[in-house]
Amino acid sequence: MDPLKIKINSRISQKNLHPIMNNTKWEKLQKAIINDFPIPPPFQVKYVLEDNPVPESFEGDVWYLGDWKEGILPFYSVEWIRVKPRYLKHKRRLIDDEVIDFTKGFRTLLQELKIPYVEKNNDFYIYGYISNTDLISKK
Repeated sequence: MDPLKIKINSRISQKNLHPIMNNTKWEKLQKAIINDFPIPPPFQVKYVLEDNPVPESFEGDVWYLGDWKEGILPFYSVEWIRVKPRYLKHKRRLIDDEVIDFTKGFRTLLQELKIPYVEKNNDFYIYGYISNTDLISKK
């Protein structure tokens, strides 16, 4: 077995985490975003073996997009991702940036793919593993 996977399984056991996603669900989500979604939405990822998410600061809207090809691999290492299905489009120096929002479409995508999620302040939390399964929405 892969040494990384052994470490991750050990940490999952220590933290008493329950699997929510599997490789098939992650792959479906990844492919749908890459092939069908209007933008690759920015995200923050928390890996099982790391103490802090990347990027650490992710409170406001951002100007960049997400790396959905390699940014969440390997899937089995993802404790959770926080997705902002919107971004700031720069206008000009003296004009405020425009928020380009795909929240409704992202919610629909998750529901169509039957991906469990938690929505807070228009951010979507998708858990690979979780300690309290009561938080998850299975719409």
